[in-house]
Amino acid sequence: MNIATVNLAASILSGIKLNKINDKRVKATLLKDYLALRKVAKEADEDKNEIIKKFQDDWHDELSEVEAFRRENKPVEGHKEYLDAERDANKAISDILAGEADVKLTPIALDAVTSLSDDITLEQVAFLQEIGLIEE
Repeated sequence: MNIATVNLAASILSGIKLNKINDKRVKATLLKDYLALRKVAKEADEDKNEIIKKFQDDWHDELSEVEAFRRENKPVEGHKEYLDAERDANKAISDILAGEADVKLTPIALDAVTSLSDDITLEQVAFLQEIGLIEE
């Protein structure tokens, strides 16, 4: 599963209130799956933040000048090296999000979904089913 998918799944599960789930097996399964997803998402986020911090540290002097051009909706001129480095940093971040992670999920029964949350949407349920967290 790619990291962007892991991030989305972890985000959906983070909104589920465990105390509303009566089935202990479903509760334990969701908790285990969430922790596995969150671990991968957190590691990817740390890698992404490291790239951002390094870029900001390396280009601190030009950062405000380039942002001023962008705030005024003007083309950024005279900062080719900065723009090249920014493109490379964005590519590195994109590569992280496109990277694959092996996350073993234990699916829960579809009928258990009704106890997950009052706020879970049909689209979120469909997504969780597509990635294997909810049985078909």
